[in-house]
Amino acid sequence: MDIRAYISSGIIESYVLGLASEEEVSILNCIRKNNVEVEQAIIEAETALEELADSQAMEMPMQFKQEIWNKLIAENLVPSEDQEVNEVLAPASTGDSEVIAIGADKKTLGARSYTWTVAASLLLAVSIGANIFLYQRKQDTVNKLNQTTSLLDAEQEKVATLQNKWALVQNPAIKTIPLKGVESKPDYRALVFWDQASKAVYLSIEHMPVAPKGKQYQLWAMVDGKPVNAGVFPLDSKGDTASKMLDIPKAQAFAITLEDEGGKDAPTLSALCVMGSI
Repeated sequence: MDIRAYISSGIIESYVLGLASEEEVSILNCIRKNNVEVEQAIIEAETALEELADSQAMEMPMQFKQEIWNKLIAENLVPSEDQEVNEVLAPASTGDSEVIAIGADKKTLGARSYTWTVAASLLLAVSIGANIFLYQRKQDTVNKLNQTTSLLDAEQEKVATLQNKWALVQNPAIKTIPLKGVESKPDYRALVFWDQASKAVYLSIEHMPVAPKGKQYQLWAMVDGKPVNAGVFPLDSKGDTASKMLDIPKAQAFAITLEDEGGKDAPTLSALCVMGSI
């Protein structure tokens, strides 16, 4: 097992927050017994959660505290003030007054101690729940920010691609040749940008599916009725990117076929996709 990948999978955070399933908890407990690195990661996650709870802790409104207190009294979990007073003043059938007062005092102190213990436990539970909620909201915000950043990066990449194409179109030395789909592939489209001065050729796959695994699009220049290899379209290039191909000094037309990865010396006519004359 790759321990580092396991630690970074998020299972430890789910465990500390109490969100892991029984099966995940069982596996984690088994691993932590035999792996110091996992045990340390759990301790660090628990410490981070405690620090987050401390830093994000909010003072509970007095009205909320009073509602909790009233509920405890209503369910007879704690004695009310009247009960405490009655216990202190209640006469005993035997013994002197000093013993009665001391006994009642101890009972009152015990009841109050129990009361504050229960109340503190409830307040702690509410505080932890609130902080977990805040932590989850923070994580949601971070995730949404990451998604927005990814979308922005994608849009900026599209803009850069359009600017690149626009620069080619605006260049007076560049000749743009549209390639249209053959009869069996009428929706296919591509563009060839051919620099008449440098003879450089750029290919943009405008509307063609991604080449299947083991295949690659190959550009051909028709020179005096014969196909000349103009290069294969890079596998790592996106469809709408204008990729640099092989230089072509002269040509009367261009065409694209779908060949085995790496290309061929001669085009496979049955794999013809698009073509366009100059």
